[in-house]
Amino acid sequence: MTTMPTGIELFAGCGGLSTGFLDAGLRVAAGYELDTRAVDVYNYNHVYRGSRGFVADLNVASGTELLKRAAIERADFIIGGPPCQPFSIAGKRQGKRDIRADLVGHFIRIVDELKPSAFMLENVPNLVAISGGEFLDQVEAELRALGYMVDHRVISAADYGVPQNRKRLVILGLKGKQQVRFPRPTHGTPQRPYRSAAEAIGDLPDAGEFGETGIFNHEPTAHSTDMIERLSVLEPGKRERGSFHDRLHPSRPSYTLRAGSGNFSPLRPVHYKYHRVITVRESARLQGFSDDFLWPDRIPRLQQYRQVGNAVPPPMARAFAECLADQMGWELDAAALAGDPSRREAANKLSDAERKALRTARKRGASLGKAALGMLNL
Repeated sequence: MTTMPTGIELFAGCGGLSTGFLDAGLRVAAGYELDTRAVDVYNYNHVYRGSRGFVADLNVASGTELLKRAAIERADFIIGGPPCQPFSIAGKRQGKRDIRADLVGHFIRIVDELKPSAFMLENVPNLVAISGGEFLDQVEAELRALGYMVDHRVISAADYGVPQNRKRLVILGLKGKQQVRFPRPTHGTPQRPYRSAAEAIGDLPDAGEFGETGIFNHEPTAHSTDMIERLSVLEPGKRERGSFHDRLHPSRPSYTLRAGSGNFSPLRPVHYKYHRVITVRESARLQGFSDDFLWPDRIPRLQQYRQVGNAVPPPMARAFAECLADQMGWELDAAALAGDPSRREAANKLSDAERKALRTARKRGASLGKAALGMLNL
């Protein structure tokens, strides 16, 4: 009897990587994340599939501790995306001078302690350029010194069926192999073109309260009258000059969704048809999450958007899981890890009126230095 390969996810967020690996048929025993709200969402969407999230500070957690909490003796693979703010083009460009860059070092430390057969490290593509490429060279040199065949590639999530132009850096490492293969693109050809925004969200009705639509995480954003007027004349695929909002084009993949940090909330894309920014559910679909992946209404909506923006698109993760399994000779069993989402507690505990009141209480304005437009209800 073959034992199913088992792994863990580090810096898991709400678990986009775990979702994709489970969808492929590789067991992820646990996800570790410092943000308690993200762990809450991770557990809501993964416990029924046999994976549990834990609040953990990976600056100090040992590999032994992680195995103990996951109740496993070995991690056959480790996956994760250390926080990317130090390397982002949109960030402060501090690179390895930022203390948060040490989280990449802790990923390497845990790989060293647990010695998995394979690992996948995901990050922003700008990491390739930090310090003229020296930082990435150092990361790969340290991983090779641990006995791994290592390679990296900047890929587009759109190549793997994600309806979004989202480029990411992926570093793969395999033990006992002479080369590392990356998954072949599944989309982007005349026979199978990229998935478009309309293909992903076109069947959804306009945003509304749950009692009106029956769709989770699909509540509307309250815009000012001025903003609605601006958006009403904004053409698909264009940017509104006054507010810098970008409007989705129905025939193309979405713009890259961003998460923001601290009090910073990035501008969200405008729906190609409706004169408003996209909802959490629409954002999730553009990231490749299924409608079974829910954010309970105890999670503030700003956090819902942020978790979506921080996540690794599950279809992309699934492609990499299948590719790793093929190279390592691991058998996949997606059916065994599907679970039954109906066994979960109800995602909505509040009434429509209560959720609407909470959104109003949390309403915040946004200014881009020209005028306080009151654009978003976060």
